[in-house]
Amino acid sequence: METTEPGERVGARMGNGHLLLGRRTVLGMALAWALARPRRSAAETDARKGAFSARAAILFGAFRFEESGVIEETIDRGAGHYEVRITGRGQEMTTEIESTGILREGRWAPVRFTDRFVVYGRESRLEITYDHARRLVQYRGRSETFLLRRLRMTDDTLAVPAGMHVDDVISATLNYAEGRWPAEADGRLVTQVVRRQRIPGERPDDAERRYRAELVPFELRVGADASGRATAVLDMTRFSSWAREEEPARIVFGADRRPETITATLILGTSLAIRIGPAPIAAS
Repeated sequence: METTEPGERVGARMGNGHLLLGRRTVLGMALAWALARPRRSAAETDARKGAFSARAAILFGAFRFEESGVIEETIDRGAGHYEVRITGRGQEMTTEIESTGILREGRWAPVRFTDRFVVYGRESRLEITYDHARRLVQYRGRSETFLLRRLRMTDDTLAVPAGMHVDDVISATLNYAEGRWPAEADGRLVTQVVRRQRIPGERPDDAERRYRAELVPFELRVGADASGRATAVLDMTRFSSWAREEEPARIVFGADRRPETITATLILGTSLAIRIGPAPIAAS
C-alpha cells in the first residue's frame, strides 16, 4: 500500500508514491468523518473537532503500527469556504493532511490539498493546487515505496476538461454530506479526482523515472448491511497498489449515521482499521 496522494492527509499525509499506510487509505478515514452530516443553513459557520485512532498490520503482522490524532473542520457557508486539518502521531507513524476549498457552482471544490505521511521512516509528501478559473491542476508529489524504498516523483500540470467537476476526498465528502453530490442513475456517487498516473498491474515496489498526473473516477457506494446499519464501500485500487479489487474498504455508521469504523484488507497480509469519534472533553 502506498502512502499518499489521498489520497488521497478527510484526507485524510503528503506523498505521491504510496507507503504502507497509503495516503488514499488514510484519506478514506477523512471520508468517513465527513459522510452523512446534516446540511446546515447557508449562512452558518460550522466548526468541529473529532478524534481518530488507526491500526495497521503489514506483511502478515511482521510490521504493526498504531496512531491517534485529531480532525479539525471549519466550514463558512456564508463566505463559501472550508478548511479541514487532520494530524496524527504514533510510534513509527505520522499523519498530516490539510485541505481548503470554495463553494463553486453549487458544489464544494478544492483549492489546495497537502499531505505528509511517515511510516517506519518512509516519507510521502503531496501538494495539489487547483486553478478553477484556468481549469488547471498542479500536482507535485514525492514518495518512497515501503519495501525497497524506491522513489516516486511527480511534477505535472493537468488540464481539466470544460464542464468537469474535480474533487479531492475532502470536498467530495462535504458535497455528499450536504446533498451537493448528485447520484448516478444506479445510485452510485461518482466524481473525478487527481492522482499519480499508474501503469496497469503496478506492484507495491515498482517505480518509474518520471510520473504524470491523471484524472480518475472516485466512486462511493452507500447501502445497508444485513442488520440495517448504514454502510459504504470504497474501491481503493485506483489509488494504491496494495489494494484489492475484490476487497473494497468498508465504512460502518452508527445509529446516528455517524461513521464508527473503517476497515480495509490489502495484499500481502496487510490490513487497516480506523475508528472515528468525538474529541475527548478536556478536564476542567
